[in-house]
This record gives sequence, structure tokens and C-alpha cells, in this order.
Amino acid sequence: MNNTDFPEYGRQCELNTLWRGYHRATVVERNGYRFIIEFSSGATIEVYPDEITFD
Repeated sequence: MNNTDFPEYGRQCELNTLWRGYHRATVVERNGYRFIIEFSSGATIEVYPDEITFD
């Protein structure tokens, strides 16, 4: 399994708590049990599954 071979890849999500004014992002990778999400600005952060809600 690579970092993009999982069901949530490419899904839109919403942060439960704003990050620098952003709240919507796309799941682009998985790192162990955390997701790496990307905002429209191109910024990426790692979040735990309980920190986001999927559409």
C-alpha cells in the first residue's frame, strides 16, 4: 500500500477547528494513522481523523 492507496484519498473534508482561516481541504496522503490534507493555497498539514469531517 502506498500513501495514496486508501478510500479517503481525494475526498473533500472540513476541519472541525479553523487553521489560519481555512476550513475546507482535500485529503492527499495518509501518514500512518494521520491524514495529510491540502488547502486551496497549496499548504498541507497533518491531521488526526477526529479533527476532520468528510462530505
